[in-house]
Amino acid sequence: MTALSSPATPWKPSVLRLGLHRAALEIKLFNRDVLSLVLVLFFPILMLSLFGTVFGDEPVFGAGPSGQGGITPAHYYLPGMLALSTILSGFQNLSSYVATERFNGTVKRLAGTPLPAASYFLGKTGQTLYLIVAQTALLLLAARFLFNVPMPDEPGQWALVAGLMVLSTAAWATVAIAFTALPKSAQSASTLAVLPVLLLSFTSGVYFPFSQLPDWLQSVTNFFPLRWTAGAFRSVFLPPQFAAAEPGGSYGVGTAFVVLAVWVVAGAVLARLAFKWPPQK
Repeated sequence: MTALSSPATPWKPSVLRLGLHRAALEIKLFNRDVLSLVLVLFFPILMLSLFGTVFGDEPVFGAGPSGQGGITPAHYYLPGMLALSTILSGFQNLSSYVATERFNGTVKRLAGTPLPAASYFLGKTGQTLYLIVAQTALLLLAARFLFNVPMPDEPGQWALVAGLMVLSTAAWATVAIAFTALPKSAQSASTLAVLPVLLLSFTSGVYFPFSQLPDWLQSVTNFFPLRWTAGAFRSVFLPPQFAAAEPGGSYGVGTAFVVLAVWVVAGAVLARLAFKWPPQK
């Protein structure tokens, strides 16, 4: 008696492949929104230009009594603007987009298709990486050619910049997904996302020297990724003597990677618990 052959299992694209296709679609859709694209990509450059214009192009930061040995304001603020771009793309923009799609029915419609939740978030991650890479490249080009900011000349320093960008953006992205469980409407999502960005950017050494903040405020801000990201970027772009202005006289690069890794894990756990993908039917 011949055994009956079982029907072939239907082929399904992998989660990764679907995520890559979703990322390409997310990037294409975002590029069509020209106004949002320009605002997101050029905001850090606008802030760097503002500080460079207000304070002038003379070496005023870290200069001695004779005005020697200092750096220009654009040079000083570049690390902070790089750190700022990670929270803008990784947290503020991502949380706003995901929350909007929760409330306009996009997530519910996608949940009715074979698209896995993991592929949806891979798509969002791809869009976020696209934005952060474009932001970083444009900001560094503007700093070098518009403000004559010297760039690192060692491959290890550029590897540190890349590692910080990826890890910091990942930390903010996981937190952003968890954060979308809080707003009760798409409008409130955009408003709520701005508040932590404003508070942390003014207390994390982005606009003002971190060591000049009150001790209690430094202690609070030490829990968040932005303070450590900004400090680690300063270790790459600022002269070595500027480390003396940091708490403890050190940029704390090793601690920065530990803090960011903890936030990636904690954010992923929170996102898994807080974000509910509608059941497929």
